[in-house]
Amino acid sequence: MQKPEFIAGNELAFIDYMSRVRAKKGRVALVTHSDLDGLVSGRVANEVLRADFVKFIDYIDLNQYLVNELRELKVDFVVFTDLNIENSQIIKDISEFAEVLIIDHHRFIEDINYERIVFLNAQGFCAGYLCYYLFSKIQNLEVFDWLVVCSCLSDWLFVKNEEWIKVVYRKYGFDFKIENNTFKNSRIWEIQEDLSFSILYFRPNLKRVSDQIGKNIGQIGDLKKYADEVKKEAKKALERFSKESLIIGGVYFWEISSKYPVKEIVVNILSMEQPNTTFIVAEKRGEYYKISARRQNKNVDLPKLMKYLTQGFKNSSAGGHIPAAGANFPSEYYEEFKKRLRNLKLFTSFSVQSNI
Repeated sequence: MQKPEFIAGNELAFIDYMSRVRAKKGRVALVTHSDLDGLVSGRVANEVLRADFVKFIDYIDLNQYLVNELRELKVDFVVFTDLNIENSQIIKDISEFAEVLIIDHHRFIEDINYERIVFLNAQGFCAGYLCYYLFSKIQNLEVFDWLVVCSCLSDWLFVKNEEWIKVVYRKYGFDFKIENNTFKNSRIWEIQEDLSFSILYFRPNLKRVSDQIGKNIGQIGDLKKYADEVKKEAKKALERFSKESLIIGGVYFWEISSKYPVKEIVVNILSMEQPNTTFIVAEKRGEYYKISARRQNKNVDLPKLMKYLTQGFKNSSAGGHIPAAGANFPSEYYEEFKKRLRNLKLFTSFSVQSNI
């Protein structure tokens, strides 16, 4: 297994934290992201943690309401996986009544390793893989290797641990080659798709998905039939994109409306087909807009772009990875978001090589 290089925290701090979790009879809460990487990292971590409370959230849900909920549950330990922590005060507030562990892979502003907070971050690996690597030091988790590979594929983070993924592919009778996306010609890729689509069907009740995942490859219960419904919706959305999308500020922009939240699936497919193009897809959910941005050739710093487009928006969040980022903000800011986009100088201000 490829050893991640942690740029925040270290393995010893993780072992020390887990020794306290296992030594005490305190209540444990596990909070993870509501996508496939979040589901996998949470599933792997919870095989060891056996948490008393599990919650799937979006980035915007890292707020005072969550702090109050965890406090009322009287938890002693809180473990976060695959969540980009922008407001460190939220974590510090939780640390007043519980010890906190954060395992993540997003770019971060502040190293929040403080008293009662252990923060581990490694770039270039998905959270599912990081949890698999770390928790395997406590318990043998090899039965979930196929599931962790699904997580790597869904986040398109499979370069740094390519050799390990090749071993897993061969174990199940497949060949992993990055060239021309030939790794898609496998049952593992199909499982990843079924899991990703079923998450969209059941969101936010992702416990329904997690509970279906067994220890044998492809053991996902009846999730495929729900995934197929979402696939049909995504196909319709892609057909509409070609007719309804606009070019604003040098990017392809589209506001999607659909029965299921297929925004990320659609923008992923588009960016894979046209890696040198920037795509931004917006979707209104309740009183918020959710934004997904993609550019696969990594020439544009998308987290930086999302933060610029939402700067000053109250109750908002933005972040991600250079080729894939997102944002959430109240609907009252939508027109301002589009205005900023129209005035965008994409390749001068947000080039990966730029220091602006």
